[in-house]
Formats: sequence, structure tokens, C-alpha cells
Amino acid sequence: MTDVTSDFLDFLETEASWREPGAFRWRADAADRLDLLALTMADARQRQRADALFEAMAAADDALFASMRAAIRSGQGRTVLAPWLEIGEPVGAHYDALDALLAGVLGIEEPMPDDPRPPTDMVFYQPTPARHIVDAVRRTALSANDHVLDLGSGLGHVPLLVRILSDARVSGVEREPAYVSSAVAAAESLGLHDVAFACGDAREADYATANVFYLFTPFIGTVLRDVVARIEAEARQRPIRVVALGPCTRTFARQPWLQADGAEPEAADRIVIFNSV
Repeated sequence: MTDVTSDFLDFLETEASWREPGAFRWRADAADRLDLLALTMADARQRQRADALFEAMAAADDALFASMRAAIRSGQGRTVLAPWLEIGEPVGAHYDALDALLAGVLGIEEPMPDDPRPPTDMVFYQPTPARHIVDAVRRTALSANDHVLDLGSGLGHVPLLVRILSDARVSGVEREPAYVSSAVAAAESLGLHDVAFACGDAREADYATANVFYLFTPFIGTVLRDVVARIEAEARQRPIRVVALGPCTRTFARQPWLQADGAEPEAADRIVIFNSV
């Protein structure tokens, strides 16, 4: 009878292509399969072989992440990320290989918040899936004249990636101090010194220079109502855009001072862009 586990171990040990730093997706798929097989490994020698393969895969990933981080620090972030940004139809709230890649590249530490329970009308933190950030950057055609403000920026994934992929000014406001500290540390490590993060309540943030507001439903109820009112006040002063993902898109779709651009205005599983009117 064929031993599937031994055959796969033999294949990985002799196959060279997955060892190339750029073969990240190859390794990710192989590691997932190996992880499943490891659950049923009764033989100690097989487990040792699997552990050695996992270590080799992690070393190859680390080499890839280090080279991409160096490229970002030298101003070549868009170029080095370009081959990885074929996102297809970016719908749904799940995460994929692009998120795993960027987790390694951005190197954001995820601390435990002081109080994991969000205040009233705030929601538990969930980062925006990377494909939606890429989709937003492409569809908004951001330029150096734009200032993107991420309301509820969490660990900073959106501001960091938007800055790497565009010439826009980018900032974020986040209520959790530990998250802000991690975002600032990641920006400094990547040489993104012009990305700004502020710790505070989104209702009290400085909106004055932003013309693009991003929200991945970071709050609901009265907090969302108050933030929408703040954005509306800015829209009376200058043209603005709201880039929204998740249930909050329905709230923005009901605002008479906003017009959805393209996508279904109440879609909850894809970025919706609203322009002020």
C-alpha cells in the first residue's frame, strides 16, 4: 500500500522549486497539506522530517520578507509587490495568501489590548483583507493631492499598504494605544516616515485636510452617526470621498449628500466608493 505521507515527504525533500524565496504560494499550499498530514503522523522519524521541512519553509519565507522589506525601505514597494497583486474579484471577508504574505512583509506586532472588550457602539477589531485595500487603491486612483484618513485604523494595515501603493498622504486614528504603538513601529521599520497615526476617538479626530475617508465598520450606532455627521460637515467645505467596507456601507448609501460610484451601494462584501454631491 502506498504511504501518502512518506511519498509527500520524499517529494518535498527532493523538490527544489519551493525553496526559492519567491515561491511563497507554492510553500503555503505545501505547508497546509503537510500540516494536515502531520496530524496523523505516528512515526517519530516522519515527524522529525516534517519539522525540518517546516523550518526550511519558514527560512525561505523570512528571506522573501526581508528582501521585500528592503525594497519598501528603498522606495520600490510598488514594484516589488506588483507580482502579488492579482486579486481577481475581491469579495468576501475571508483572508487569503496575500494577507499571509503581507503579514510577514509588514511585520506588525499584534499586542493584547488593555481591555479586549470594545466600548459601547464600537466593534471588535478585524483588519481589512488585503485584496480589498488593493481594490480600493486601484479604484480611487489616489494621487499626491489626496489625503486618506482611516477611521478606526487598528494595527495600521490600511495606511501602510495605501502608502506603499500610492503617492497619497495617509493617516489613521485608533482608540487603542497598544495598536497605535504597533502601527507606528511598523511604519518606522519600513521607512514609511510620512504615515501618521493618532490615538484617540474618531469623533474628535482632525478631519480638516483629509479628502478620502476609509471605514471598515469600526463602530455602529451613535458613534457611527456622529462620525457620519463629521464627514458630512467636511463635505460642505470641499469634495470628499468615502471608501467603505462592511455593514456601514448601508449607512453611507442612505446619505443624500453621497453618491455611490459603480458598485452596489449597499454591498457589504466589497469596497464601495461614495463621492460627495
